[in-house]
Amino acid sequence: MEDRHSEKKKGIRWGRLLLWICVTAVTVAAIWFLLQLVPKEDENVDLLLEAPVEIDTEPQTETESEFPAESVVPAPLIDKQPLTINEFSRPGEKVDAIEYIVIHYLGNPKTTAQQNHDYFESLKDLQDTSMSANYVVGIDGEIIECVPPGEIAYASNSMNHLSVSIENCHLDESGRFTQETYDSCVHLAAYLAARYDIDREHIIRHYDVTGKECPLYYVEHEDKWEEFKDDVMNYIDECKKAVSQG
Repeated sequence: MEDRHSEKKKGIRWGRLLLWICVTAVTVAAIWFLLQLVPKEDENVDLLLEAPVEIDTEPQTETESEFPAESVVPAPLIDKQPLTINEFSRPGEKVDAIEYIVIHYLGNPKTTAQQNHDYFESLKDLQDTSMSANYVVGIDGEIIECVPPGEIAYASNSMNHLSVSIENCHLDESGRFTQETYDSCVHLAAYLAARYDIDREHIIRHYDVTGKECPLYYVEHEDKWEEFKDDVMNYIDECKKAVSQG
């Protein structure tokens, strides 16, 4: 009986030992597997993390910076008052190109450049019509930039995506510009024509796009329109000569 009891104890001890060995092996295997899941150090990643980060602090370039930045014609004094981007007067969309300068008149006698700018701005709230211009020239010759050149303004219908537009104030129903308005419009048109390499035939009226009598005086007096374009080109030539002569 004792031998059988002793053998039974030995069998139990060996069974426990074998169980312990199995449990230990499984535990070691599990630990090894878990260690494989831990990411290893990557020298390349460390180098990237340690490298200095360069942050571009320059402001975003405006649309017009995609076009030539210099003109042989000096820029006239321009009061830049960009309209708020909105779907009724400044959609914020880029033009396809600047190939034309389109001349307009406002049709609201005695209103100022500032009043017309402010009306364009108010359209975002009124939401009853779409209208604007890149520039408005006032009765005293002041120039306000409403929409940067290179962005679409709602002024010239099918030419909006290929042009820059200049609206002009006037004193009476004839639509004739004051001398101050005329001179500023000539200088602004010349500056833009030289900057964007626009020739005489690509300086046009709203009338030439849609048949609308705009600018009225320069539709009714074709000779005065031709004179306007001559004055623009002559001013460009004068500026070129002044530059060449140093």
